[in-house]
Amino acid sequence: MSGVNAVLVAPQFAVNAADSSPGRFWQPGAFRRFVGEAGKKLARLYGDPEKAKPFENMPVVIVAYSGGYLPAAWSIQNGGLGKRLHGVVLLDALYAKLDVFAHWIETSKSGFFVSAYTDSTRRHNLEFARMLDEQKVPYNTTLEDHLWRGRVALIETNTDVKHRDFVTRAWTDDPIRDVLAKLN
Repeated sequence: MSGVNAVLVAPQFAVNAADSSPGRFWQPGAFRRFVGEAGKKLARLYGDPEKAKPFENMPVVIVAYSGGYLPAAWSIQNGGLGKRLHGVVLLDALYAKLDVFAHWIETSKSGFFVSAYTDSTRRHNLEFARMLDEQKVPYNTTLEDHLWRGRVALIETNTDVKHRDFVTRAWTDDPIRDVLAKLN
């Protein structure tokens, strides 16, 4: 347990596809509608449709693994969440759309951004670091105790960490739990 009152909602995109299709998340407002629908379904599961109201304003953190960078980028760019988007976590997923992520960091001073990587996305993360340097955006190479308000971390993992294991083992075991615990 992370100790955080949170809900994890994972959209199912194409299975075993050769691309990183974002589904309909490229459409304006699609991510906002997806989050809204998830809130309503969670309220029904809770047993009280009126409980959907708290979900309507709850902060959102996007976590993307590998090819999930593309739906994440479109969700940031066209998703329609605005200030509800409090964070982005890329798990060996910074393959492209660096400008979208950099723009979000630059314009969302209250959000946080984490990109942890293996050799698979190392080149793109180093390029991203140069972009941040040019924008004079400070970043860390480790994850601090608290994530919020403009924190940016680019974390290179050990060479023994494999891309296929990244959701369960990256800079630490259970990296998503580690991120959630640092939101307090």
